[in-house]
Amino acid sequence: MNLTTERTENHRARLTVEIEAEELEAAKRTAARKISRQVRIRGFRKGKAPYRLVAQTVGEGAILEEAVEELGDNLYKQALEESQVEPYGPGAFDDFQLEPAPTFVFSVPLQPEVDLKAYQDVRINFDLPEVNDDEVEQALKQLQQRAVEVLDDSVAVAAPGHRVTIAVESEFVDGEPQDDTAESDDDADLQDGLTGANANDDDDEDADTDQERPYIPRQGDSFVSDENATIILDPNADPFTHGFVEHLIGVERGATIEFELTIPDDDADETIIGRRVSFDVTLNNIESIAIPDLDDEFARRVSRNRGDVELDMAGLRASTKEELSRSALSQAKSEYCDRVLEEIVAGAEIDFPDMMLDQQIDGMVSEFERNLAQQRISLDDYYRLTNSTRDDLRERHRDSAARSLRHSLVLREIVSAQEITISDEDIEARLEAVMSGYGSSPEIRKLFDTPEMRDNMRQDLVMGHANEHLYAIGRGEDPAEAIEAMRKQNADDAQRASERRERLLQYQAEDEAAAAALATDEPDGPAADGDSADPEAPTSESAADDSADPEHAQAS
Repeated sequence: MNLTTERTENHRARLTVEIEAEELEAAKRTAARKISRQVRIRGFRKGKAPYRLVAQTVGEGAILEEAVEELGDNLYKQALEESQVEPYGPGAFDDFQLEPAPTFVFSVPLQPEVDLKAYQDVRINFDLPEVNDDEVEQALKQLQQRAVEVLDDSVAVAAPGHRVTIAVESEFVDGEPQDDTAESDDDADLQDGLTGANANDDDDEDADTDQERPYIPRQGDSFVSDENATIILDPNADPFTHGFVEHLIGVERGATIEFELTIPDDDADETIIGRRVSFDVTLNNIESIAIPDLDDEFARRVSRNRGDVELDMAGLRASTKEELSRSALSQAKSEYCDRVLEEIVAGAEIDFPDMMLDQQIDGMVSEFERNLAQQRISLDDYYRLTNSTRDDLRERHRDSAARSLRHSLVLREIVSAQEITISDEDIEARLEAVMSGYGSSPEIRKLFDTPEMRDNMRQDLVMGHANEHLYAIGRGEDPAEAIEAMRKQNADDAQRASERRERLLQYQAEDEAAAAALATDEPDGPAADGDSADPEAPTSESAADDSADPEHAQAS
């Protein structure tokens, strides 16, 4: 066997195998015997007819075709082994030539290859996010609104301070009218929404174009649409735009009103300042409510409900700011790691076969189909409504599939290059962290400690470690130190969750004891008999001390 190996386009290899004529002749005779067992030839039992009669009966071409197919399977396996080509998937038999010598040609999709180049030299500035007082106050206000007490759930007419449940539809009534192009864009927007696509799923050129030319809403475009929005009627805190609440004051329950508003100059979206919007609002329900004051008693209730050490208002503000800061940092790090990965991808050399891209597209189309099914729309209905075909749908996903594939291949190579491994101890620590909020009974462990759960945890940990490496690389820091910091943070989080659970159980026991004392007319509760509560349980005095202690504030 004479073998020649060539690299071709689309990340494939061509294997050209030349054999001796005698080998083909032997294969033809074997093929003739096989055919004679399947075809009845007069005067001979099956499998016993001579070559000449088999050829006369089925033709020389049929024998050659059977011989080539049989030889091809064996030669392909031998060629793969001898060439040391690592196929990504099944190869293809491309050609056979009889002259000047029997020659077989195969094509093989190759495993993807990634050269990260100087990826460790990538540097991007990281701006530590800051949480301002307004954000803290907004978070406290949300806590306050979730703690409202309903005094009357069937109020007839809306007034300031009431909570209303509304159905609202609105659209822009000025601007450029929608046309055929707009309808085509709407189809694209529909598909993007169903597939979960966003600006990050487009290629870099499209993303740059979008940034240079922000979308300007057209006449008839939706501004806000919500069938079940709940808002508190505060004229100083309009939920959608200035003047919205004012139009709801004095409206009866069940009534529908229509009005128009102009987007004010201080709107966060500069592209819609000065635009006119029409609203169609139905007041489905009106409630009279009592909103708790933001005082120490409110802070105590909130902290107890979360399983925190009892806090006063100053402590709750500090704790809320800390949680917002942690959340902002996590979000900023995630976005930063995406930027670092993007830079590494841009500088990397990435090759993969078309087969791999086709599989990625298949997955995205299947996900799209599942999203359609959730809305009770079939693919055939989608093609009819959008005047498109399956080929159109696949082509639409091609760029985003290629981009996603490049990113995943680079990330996989980084995991290999950085020698990121997840130990059994890492899995056990994550498992303990997950269970810490539920307890450590055998029943709880049986619920969480499954092979599927461990596999999911391993994948999550690999991604978490990879992101920490990206975070360190982009900042020019030691990834090992970043991983240790992450492990410490995870351990702290698990400890915090466990402590919260214990406090919740303690608070529940205290509340039950207090309720029992009231039911039996014992104003002093269990302590009246000298059976004092747990001496380590927080008191109003210790709560103030704890909130002033930075270490206690961190733990909570």
